[in-house]
Amino acid sequence: MKIKTTQYYDEFIRYFNLALKQQELSNLGMVPHDKSGMNDPLMEHIQLYDVVERKYAGFSQIINDCFYGWTDKHPYWQHMQAGKIYPQREEVAKNWTSRQDVFGLEEWLYIFILHRVCGSAINYATKPSGYHNTILFDLYDCDTIEEMCEKVKYHPTPFYTSVGYQFPAFPKPPLPTQNEDSFVGMSSFKEPEYVYKRGGDYFLCEFAPRLARDMADYLRQGGKKDLRQLGQWMFDWNVANGLRQYKFQYAAVIADVADWYPEYINRESMFYYGTNAVECIGYLADPVDGKGKKSEPFLDAVMTKIYEDTGSLPYNAEDVACDFIRWIENYLRPGADYAHINMDTLWNSSSIKDHPYGRQKAMLDLGLVETFNGMTSFPSDDKILQSANVSVEEYKKMAAKL
Repeated sequence: MKIKTTQYYDEFIRYFNLALKQQELSNLGMVPHDKSGMNDPLMEHIQLYDVVERKYAGFSQIINDCFYGWTDKHPYWQHMQAGKIYPQREEVAKNWTSRQDVFGLEEWLYIFILHRVCGSAINYATKPSGYHNTILFDLYDCDTIEEMCEKVKYHPTPFYTSVGYQFPAFPKPPLPTQNEDSFVGMSSFKEPEYVYKRGGDYFLCEFAPRLARDMADYLRQGGKKDLRQLGQWMFDWNVANGLRQYKFQYAAVIADVADWYPEYINRESMFYYGTNAVECIGYLADPVDGKGKKSEPFLDAVMTKIYEDTGSLPYNAEDVACDFIRWIENYLRPGADYAHINMDTLWNSSSIKDHPYGRQKAMLDLGLVETFNGMTSFPSDDKILQSANVSVEEYKKMAAKL
């Protein structure tokens, strides 16, 4: 399919190279973000735009700790040896060190599934961002999936989060059944079976163990799988078991397999596109032959172009696209560790000055908003323009005159 790139594509390539450099310097390297020399205030002060590989993004950090433990195979071993880590990393990595000697493919697949359907432990308002409301802190002493399920059933605190990534529509737990024998007499009373209160717990204990084991069998048979081939298998498994497809969360699980078990996956194959990625890619190019911007052929054509120009594997580039659109919109999550940020002065270095969504300097300069400070949530989409009763077209004309 033929496409024609836009000014956003040129800016995407520039952003990719900046993020790649900051990944090497600050994410994996030892240079503090604010000393990384990006000449981009947003990237230097918000720890979100420093990655071009999913494995090093915030939503995967705790998986690195679990999988590698406190060993020199950990991608952040340099940080760990130097003591330049958050206490969460030290706790998880040290506790999980021995799990590689115990867990096989099935157990790690179960952990991937659990992590992703529970929200990936993400909270972009905190540092570190990938350790929020997760049960993974407490599963290190389990030897089997069944032992992990027992922890799920009786965990005393919440371990689901929708702060950064939503969890799926879990199946409704079955109602408890009455034991007829219990009415005959105490001598014939039987202990009632466990009653699930949350659909997530029900899924994790009654469905996910079977999914992990069936998935392991599938991966071991017939050679490497394309990312979408594995995805379709997972979606079909859910449907066959009376579940919704969980496309968003399972896409992340598929990427986990590519990152931690690449021997089973054709990592260069095409991936799926989340809502933010579809929005981003729509800015990067226009279709030449009339195909819609949300069509898979168009999205794949742009992703192929990105792969050719950057070498970024599609499943990684999809996540970069999500970060890029946040960067274009000057995204940061107010509160917590970023409460000190002056939202009226911290901007990206983008050359595109008339982007109509999110938080933009032009909106402030034009008086469409008095201040961005004090907002309890990020003004996503066209919230500012709607509040000012200004159309996108009007805004672009106004911004062009600044």
